Amino acid sequence: MKNLKLLIIILIMFTIGIGAVMIVLNMQKNESNEVKNNSKIYGSPIEKNETENLANENVVDAEAPKMTFNTSVQEITSSSMLYSISNNINKYFNYIKSGNVQAVNELGGNTLYTIQSNANIKYVVKKAYSSGNEFMTKYYTYGVLTIASGNYEVTEQEIYMVVYLTAENKGYKLQTITNEEFLDIKELTLDEKVEISQGTYNVYEYEHIDNVDLMEIYLKDFIFRVYANPEKGYNLLNESYRNKRFGSVEEFVKYVIEKQEQLKNINIVQYNVDLNDNYKIYSGTDEYGNYYNIKEVAYMQYEVMLDSYTMEDYSNVTSKEEQIEKSVQKFILMLNSADYKNAYNLLEPTFKETNFPTEQDFINYIKNNWYKRNLVASKKATEEGICNVTIKETLSTRSNKMEKQFKVKILDEDLNFYIEFNV
Repeated sequence: MKNLKLLIIILIMFTIGIGAVMIVLNMQKNESNEVKNNSKIYGSPIEKNETENLANENVVDAEAPKMTFNTSVQEITSSSMLYSISNNINKYFNYIKSGNVQAVNELGGNTLYTIQSNANIKYVVKKAYSSGNEFMTKYYTYGVLTIASGNYEVTEQEIYMVVYLTAENKGYKLQTITNEEFLDIKELTLDEKVEISQGTYNVYEYEHIDNVDLMEIYLKDFIFRVYANPEKGYNLLNESYRNKRFGSVEEFVKYVIEKQEQLKNINIVQYNVDLNDNYKIYSGTDEYGNYYNIKEVAYMQYEVMLDSYTMEDYSNVTSKEEQIEKSVQKFILMLNSADYKNAYNLLEPTFKETNFPTEQDFINYIKNNWYKRNLVASKKATEEGICNVTIKETLSTRSNKMEKQFKVKILDEDLNFYIEFNV
């Protein structure tokens, strides 16, 4: 009986507890609905659609900040960028020359330029500036178009042009402008755009160039101008050097004709670059052993020397044996450089009169009895002015060789000398 009463009491208490829990849950549900119907953001009641709008506004506010672009006009000094601009503009003029209408139209069309199909042309940018934004880049350029029509007839035309590049693809187009427009460059606005369709011929090509590339670019530019107009090429030589080495355009032309096969196929195999405050010096040799020295003051502004001995300072050569060896080395380098006139003038007068009455006699003998390239394998001088030399034709250990004995008479401390050798 006692157990039955206890069980009844437990059931009553359990029922009361369940009821209390249901009451509490119902109150929380009502409070939740009330909050839902009276949501507060920043302390203000908001209807349901207003809440959604505010949520969307919050999403916008949470976006990452947009990138800013420096659209100011900047001068381009990178050799790689200037070279690439030159090449891409040069393609345009070659398309005009070849009559490729589709290519010309893809690059902006042409109503200004006429180029004969048999002409040799070369465009070189001299100055360039850029301005860019998120959507495009504009290059403002000043350059020179050289048209060589043959028979040393050359025309040079100053070209002011804008190169348009779009960020959407690799296409580009060109627009010719006036000198006044080039001098009054305006930077892009942040939202300025250009529409360019990438076609078959208007794909912008960028090329990175290093020092040896740049040295070869200068030499090829020099050779182009030499064969287009020898006088203009002659004026690209260092003034002191050209006066001492050649003395006239006519003598320079003789050198160019003699060396034309090698000059038109220059491949630099050894080079060095010396940096100075206001210029660079590129020096090196090609696969034929020809030496070149290029002084660059700015991109495509340079002067050239074509050997290492003409301007060499011999004042620090003091020992008699070294003076003799240096003199012999200089004479052999002259022969390698087709510097026959200056080499002929170094011959000892009696020796010259006996063996080579004329300069042409000397040239014929050298061409028939010496190598095209004469490499000094070994040399040994004495104080009496005798120097025994082993000369090789190539660097190979199996190369042809010949033995020559020279007799040198030093004339002064500047290492002017007379020379003779076994014939």
